[in-house]
Amino acid sequence: MDRASLAVQYVFLFTLAAGIVVLLAAVQSTRDERRYESAMLRTLAPAAARYCRASPPNSPRWDFSRAPWPAFGATGIGWYWRRRLFSLQYTLDPWVWVVGLICGTVLVGLSGTLATRRVVNTPPIHTLRDE
Repeated sequence: MDRASLAVQYVFLFTLAAGIVVLLAAVQSTRDERRYESAMLRTLAPAAARYCRASPPNSPRWDFSRAPWPAFGATGIGWYWRRRLFSLQYTLDPWVWVVGLICGTVLVGLSGTLATRRVVNTPPIHTLRDE
């Protein structure tokens, strides 16, 4: 049983790593478009640009507010598998939720911020002259 548990943990870690790679690939694939939109927004609407820079869509606040939904789903699937498929007792550990929400928020927020920092830090004149 210990080996099976270890195997499940490794699968979880590989899934988490794959999710981060997909997140970074998605962000990088639209980087040029977002760079142009950011330059236009900062040039034509400076007040709106300040607001967007102060509250980016990939901020940890948004990540934390969206994090419970997949956690509910994962808890439900875990309960179903343990009770119905494996006929084992299921105990809900609140520390898994606390640590999972905090680590997930930090990890997704940090990776999103690092992936988009070049878009936000590029001066609009450089972007608009390249077009």
